[in-house]
Amino acid sequence: MLRPCGWLRVYRNGECIRNEQVVTDLDEVFDGAMQAIRTMPLPPTMPYFEELSIRVSLPQNEKPVGYGQEIISYLEILHEELYLSTLEYYQSINGLPPEDRTVRPGQIAPLITRSKDDNCHMAIELVPLSTKNTAFAAQEPELADRPMSHSAIAAALDNIGGALLQAKSRSGRGVCARYNKGSDNAVMISGCQHGNETTGTVGALRAAHMLSFRKNAHFVISPLENPDGNALFLRSILENPHHMHHAARYTAFGNDLQNTPDSAPMERGIRIEGRKCSGAKLHVNLHGYPSHEWIRPLSGYIPHNFAMWTLPKGFFLVFRYREGWEKTTRQLAEKVTACLALNNAGLAMNDLQVKLYRQHAGEPGFETINGIPCSFALYPNATFEVELVTEYPDETVYGDDFKLGHQMQMETVLAAYEAWQGLMQEQS
Repeated sequence: MLRPCGWLRVYRNGECIRNEQVVTDLDEVFDGAMQAIRTMPLPPTMPYFEELSIRVSLPQNEKPVGYGQEIISYLEILHEELYLSTLEYYQSINGLPPEDRTVRPGQIAPLITRSKDDNCHMAIELVPLSTKNTAFAAQEPELADRPMSHSAIAAALDNIGGALLQAKSRSGRGVCARYNKGSDNAVMISGCQHGNETTGTVGALRAAHMLSFRKNAHFVISPLENPDGNALFLRSILENPHHMHHAARYTAFGNDLQNTPDSAPMERGIRIEGRKCSGAKLHVNLHGYPSHEWIRPLSGYIPHNFAMWTLPKGFFLVFRYREGWEKTTRQLAEKVTACLALNNAGLAMNDLQVKLYRQHAGEPGFETINGIPCSFALYPNATFEVELVTEYPDETVYGDDFKLGHQMQMETVLAAYEAWQGLMQEQS
């Protein structure tokens, strides 16, 4: 395993008198934190804690590289390394493979900041789950240029109307959805499965608001599926607004919402309830991913099990389907991408990012339909017959980039809803 390190060479009169590795601040903090976590006494069963708080400050400045919002940030690197390495440790002691997303240790919450002196500071402790929501200025979905607060999301959801559906997160936060019953073929629309992917929430709200004025509209809108993860993200960006904050990706149990056990579905219960009451066969599931390079230099550089997300490659679509639904899914992809191809700003962003991806990493490995990268996969045990997953590079973006993100998310929902009506009529 190769790992970057500090190295000191000292020359005197042209002769090298010292040539040796030195321990850096980053080494000391990372190794010390992981040692403390490995030796922490644990209860016999998961979850092991409510929140594992890892607070670190380093005398490190972030260095802009002169391209977009790209920076060299040891603070962000340390967040990623401490979060993912800790999660991998709990996977390993439970005999789970590295790609597992079911491990439920509790919420791991690194907060990495720049120290106010020339020293490193670290505090690791177990604390109760936070139930406080970060207060931000209210934003209307159409004008949002940054992630929306929970109160603004709730207000926008209430404006859409429909029957209220509810589930609960681990912290007790409500997971709320609205069921708008009509004679159309039902579609389920969701956002924020991963708490640090936020353009989907705004796009879902905007699309559902427009659909609510449509005669016979039939849909479920669930814009904030992971409120605990999102709450951690919103409190984290107060300190580091341009970091990816993958510790906020999963639920407060520490697992991916998608992999919550059926015996206690928690947040995933909103999907189960949405499917049950609406009979929806199509799920439009709005996601995001890193908008700048995602690396783990202390663990082999490329993020384990997330290699395809290392570099951004534009807005793309992932289609999943049950047995017998491939043809319909392909037709849906053709219709949705034809609509998205009308968004010139979105295509320009895709062209730029794909060009850079090819330059540094080769071919993205997707087929392209109407200029939009797409992938297809058979999911035999999926909750819905067809699932359309969007992936917009939204982690860390603000302003016009954020607005373009939720515009494309909204356009995807509306295009998919319209296309689905025609496809289901053809089947009947």
